[in-house]
Amino acid sequence: MKYPKWVPAGVAQKVEAIVEEWRRSEEHIRVRLADIDTKANIRRGRRPHSLQSACKRMQKLLQDRLQARIDNIRDDIACIERLTRSHNDGRDYDRQELYGRWLSGLDDRKVVMFLLAACEAAHNHTRIRRQLREARLLRQEIIKAARELSRQIRTLESLDVGMPKELVSTRALLRIANPSHPDDVDAWETLRPQILGDEPDSIVKVCDELDSSAEVRSAWDSAPDLADLLEAAAMAAENYITAPLHSRQKGEKTDAIRVFAGILTRIFKFDLTDRIKHAMAVAATIAINRPDIVVTYDNVRKALDGRQPRPGKVAPEK
Repeated sequence: MKYPKWVPAGVAQKVEAIVEEWRRSEEHIRVRLADIDTKANIRRGRRPHSLQSACKRMQKLLQDRLQARIDNIRDDIACIERLTRSHNDGRDYDRQELYGRWLSGLDDRKVVMFLLAACEAAHNHTRIRRQLREARLLRQEIIKAARELSRQIRTLESLDVGMPKELVSTRALLRIANPSHPDDVDAWETLRPQILGDEPDSIVKVCDELDSSAEVRSAWDSAPDLADLLEAAAMAAENYITAPLHSRQKGEKTDAIRVFAGILTRIFKFDLTDRIKHAMAVAATIAINRPDIVVTYDNVRKALDGRQPRPGKVAPEK
């Protein structure tokens, strides 16, 4: 693949190798995705009917995670190509300045590190913001749903017309509940009788104080019921405070710069000289790739003056 003349040949070779490795990773993930359905069907066929829905949920979760990794790979490929190739975005002069002026003097390896940091900062920042928004919405939904279900269970209980014991007794509920992760099912099914006190007294040895199934059953009788657990879940959700999420463009820009700086300094051991700060401004603008966000040297300087760069995270191995 041909790169513009302003990209050093060594940098172009290293970037091309990285992109090829990412594409191989994407293909490997696609093979795993295609294999999930077959393995999940086999597993569900060998499990009791009550476990089939749990296996299906786990299958969907694995598929979503693998698809997210594919999306991340595509984002990273698009970003590093924006930084090293000509695009119809009017920023080729900025790219020439980036390599010919601000990153000049760095060896090819350091330049590639810088480019990877720019892409990871842009996408890491975007993903974190998206996840924080979703977490805040889910937090409110969990609080509302848990309290409403707890209230409904108490109301049904007060009607004195009978109700499933699993809606009252935590022990009874655990007796029929199964883990959503198929790999945990066997261990849970093996230990559940002992944990719930359903084994004969001669077999159960929970601890020194609770050395018989009768004592275990007695302890379970005083355990919090399902409605209590739901109220506890609502309280835990209320106490869960997500990281602050800036809503203004200025906050977004500042956050992205600090993530970028954290990756450069803590992971790749860069010194944030004036030249690197100028390079950060150019690279961040191209990597973020939003027409409403232009990062300037002054933005970088102000974001980092007197502030510790946020710890950066390198993307998980693809």
